[in-house]
Amino acid sequence: MGVFGPRIHPGALSEAIDVDMPLDREQIGAYLRSQQMSEHAITSLVEMTRLLASQRQSVAPGALLGPIEAHRDTVSALFRSTSDSRLKERLGSLLGETSIVASRVWSAVGDRAMALSHCAFARKLADSMRDPVIGGVARIFESNLRSDAATLIGSDGDVIIGLRILRDAATMTDSLPPAARARIGAELAQAYAVLELDRECQDALSRARRAVDDIDEVDRTGLFSDWDASRLLVYEGTCWLFLNKPRKAIVALDAALSTTGDGNRNVGLAAQVDLASAYNQIGELEEGCRILGETHSSLVAMGNQRGIERAHRAIERTTPWRNEQPVRALRERIRSTEIQ
Repeated sequence: MGVFGPRIHPGALSEAIDVDMPLDREQIGAYLRSQQMSEHAITSLVEMTRLLASQRQSVAPGALLGPIEAHRDTVSALFRSTSDSRLKERLGSLLGETSIVASRVWSAVGDRAMALSHCAFARKLADSMRDPVIGGVARIFESNLRSDAATLIGSDGDVIIGLRILRDAATMTDSLPPAARARIGAELAQAYAVLELDRECQDALSRARRAVDDIDEVDRTGLFSDWDASRLLVYEGTCWLFLNKPRKAIVALDAALSTTGDGNRNVGLAAQVDLASAYNQIGELEEGCRILGETHSSLVAMGNQRGIERAHRAIERTTPWRNEQPVRALRERIRSTEIQ
């Protein structure tokens, strides 16, 4: 079984949609709604959701926004028009999953309100349907937004609200797949690290490692396509950074970067931002500022606003060395990049 159900055959989507049909949003939606809804057709729609979700780490978010919202509209229309209770349950679960994927894309383009709205919708829908899997996953990503990833990204985030939602998600772990359990542990650890609660952070990381050990290839799909031991190492490095142990952070982040593939580009860029901060903390400003400047340029080129905000927060942390030449050069580079 995959994260939200059986693994989907790659050819399922092409079997459900006529490949010669013009790629018009309204036409495709009308076509799908006109077909007799079946388990096979829903499986094809699930495959589309998973494909879009798996692309969010490597494709510019602006390019994904239209496709994921059009797809969500179709799933929503089918869910509301289906009377078969069994199919409606599956479509409801899919609508929740697709809404969470859309939330991640809205977050990446910098629209926090839309990202939160999609996550809250998925949570409320899941709770009304008594679906603990979608409910738990929605809470994981809503907590990430509420805390602004434990203030790594935005100064308006509230770590305590994020923790509260994560603890709520943790009550559903018996129903959640290992990748989701791993992410809950990792997010909890990150929040505890920001609050400088070393013991609580390490306990949460230990729980996340045990969950990672249970992840197999079938689990790495959709929203969790990027989850493995290297993904957890990024969180571990970030935790060491906020626990004021930058040398341990460098070891963990270097290890993560050495095993993070091109398909998880945004994960790698996030790791590089934190690696730069760790180098700055130990006084290696030349290396830290070089990495941060190059990473910021890559994030701007991708249009990943959430990543850019993470880089800005890292730049703010260079304030103690603002008169040093590498920091002055970095800030000038950032200004010139953003003026272009």
